[in-house]
Amino acid sequence: MISVHRVAPDHPDAHALWAEQQEDLARRYDSPDLVLETTFPTMVDSLVGYAEDGEPVASVVLRWSPYATGAGSLELKRLFVRPGHRGHGHSKVMMGAAEAIARRAGATRIVLETGTAQPEALALYERLGYDRIASYGEYKDEPDSVCYALDLPVRVLVLTGAMGAGKTAVAEAAHTELALRGARTVFIDADTLCEAYPSPPGDMVNQALLMEALAALAPVHRGRGYGLLVMPRILEDAADRVAIAHALAGPGGPADVTVVRVTAPLEERVARLRRRETSARWLDWAVPRTAEQGDELEALGIEDAVVDNSGRMPAESAAEALDAAGW
Repeated sequence: MISVHRVAPDHPDAHALWAEQQEDLARRYDSPDLVLETTFPTMVDSLVGYAEDGEPVASVVLRWSPYATGAGSLELKRLFVRPGHRGHGHSKVMMGAAEAIARRAGATRIVLETGTAQPEALALYERLGYDRIASYGEYKDEPDSVCYALDLPVRVLVLTGAMGAGKTAVAEAAHTELALRGARTVFIDADTLCEAYPSPPGDMVNQALLMEALAALAPVHRGRGYGLLVMPRILEDAADRVAIAHALAGPGGPADVTVVRVTAPLEERVARLRRRETSARWLDWAVPRTAEQGDELEALGIEDAVVDNSGRMPAESAAEALDAAGW
């Protein structure tokens, strides 16, 4: 088994593997003057796979696609395994690592190019579920070129929690942290989307309206290439996760939904509610309701992880939530 490491764009191990790949492709396509890229202005990551003895044996590069392959498309380049190390599943490991990074970066699609003289590559991509697409960019008129794409599901992080727990502030901080990483991210204030009166019988919190609004927004965000969505929302039903996943479904299938519950002691939640600029009538309802919600959400257990937001800055809780979600 190989271990996969992120390396600098100019790392000598990566460049040595790329040079070997160039020689390999030159032989396969009978093109002795073949020159491949060694700089990638929109690079997201460069990966090298190392054997147990420390030998660099595999590589792959990820970059934001410079071609008309759809907003949020991440292109894979330089997938290569040294000949003496083939047949052990190293390409699949490298692809898995690359796909994980693509998801963390908020990509909506992965694209790549290979060729007819690389039958093992064609078989690999089709085995992994990639679909053939029209050749793009500089490969459009190349008769030996074969291009593939894999549509990715939107990843959704829902911050749930009783009123006053700080889920909206934590969600905003998580969105900001993702943006600082260079990820393609969207923040949605779910309560604002479904703040309407009167509510239909049996749906006091306008959950059906929220799902319709999310379904309408999903193609807009995907069309602009945003693959990560952060949303604060109290989830009071185990079916809510599935409903959100289907509302935000796209070409990659239902959304991948992770739920993190934000908590704080009752007295702290009440103090936060009282600091809000709102009416006494609303507080008369909200203060006892947050106590009930805390118990109800604890019993429901819909979340994948719990983050204690007591006495912390939102950025601290957001970092813990992102880590717990695998983001």
